[in-house]
Amino acid sequence: MIRRLPGWETTLVVLLVFAGAVASFTSPFYLSFDQISYSLQQSIAVVGLIALGLMAVVVIGEIDISLPAIMALGNILFAQLSQAGFSVWLAFPLVLFVCGLCGLLNGVLVVLLGLPSLAITLGAMGVYRAIALLLGGQQGFADFLPGYFWLGSASISGIVPVPLVVLLIAALLFGFVMHWTVLGRALFACGLNARTAFLSGIRVYAVKIVAFTIAGAMSGLASLVYIGQFQSARADNASDMLLFTVTAVVLGGVDIFGGRGNVVGLILSLLLLGTLENGMGLANVSGSVQTLAIGTVLIVSVLIAQAGSWSTVMKRLGVNS
Repeated sequence: MIRRLPGWETTLVVLLVFAGAVASFTSPFYLSFDQISYSLQQSIAVVGLIALGLMAVVVIGEIDISLPAIMALGNILFAQLSQAGFSVWLAFPLVLFVCGLCGLLNGVLVVLLGLPSLAITLGAMGVYRAIALLLGGQQGFADFLPGYFWLGSASISGIVPVPLVVLLIAALLFGFVMHWTVLGRALFACGLNARTAFLSGIRVYAVKIVAFTIAGAMSGLASLVYIGQFQSARADNASDMLLFTVTAVVLGGVDIFGGRGNVVGLILSLLLLGTLENGMGLANVSGSVQTLAIGTVLIVSVLIAQAGSWSTVMKRLGVNS
């Protein structure tokens, strides 16, 4: 488990500095505050919100790969509500509720029916994409009422992008909930050992369903930020976002088997991946090579996680350690 390795967050900071140094060496345009803030806004704001939700699910030892599809459904719902004359203040709680409901449905199917979360959320991903397509059709929506773009495109004093502020606030709230509340401790306990958590009086089923619901709601929040950034909505939005999101969670030190994780590590991994993506983009590295790089980082992260828990590896191999 990455969290068992000494100073993993420190390692991420060192890698982040190194990646920034390489990016500044390969492109003379990198070392600019406006460039860095804009690129991070585009690369990690939306993914970061979804990754925070995914962290809650992975911590309990499950996975939800339908979150980008839930976000796309949220995009279409926002577009249709805007066309129906709903202000963003009315549309936001409605979409947040629907996206949270999608996550809750995933949790119910996984927890109450005892079905594998990977299989259930894979099917749910197709279902939510199909619903978004049925509601929105093949065309995209670009005609929104005033206010729908603010959360994803505005800046404070023309300097600090609002999407990054939203991500920071969400990360602080998540850090507080995960590490300082009863719910957070229950999430980690369920991931470490669900049976022990149950015997300790924790309502394991309820806690796991809450985790899936939170993840769905975070995708709803991400959908509004996405609309502001790209000023459009399509049923196929975020179809390529899953790899980046899962990589950020695993690289950030969230144990893929559940029970351990750190919001600080997750944010550092987002910054690292965003810097890598930005640097490769400025160096005119093709999209396919960027995908290869992110996929490689994911594989290496899993290998490091396993190297940090040799007892788990030996147990799985049937070797007494």
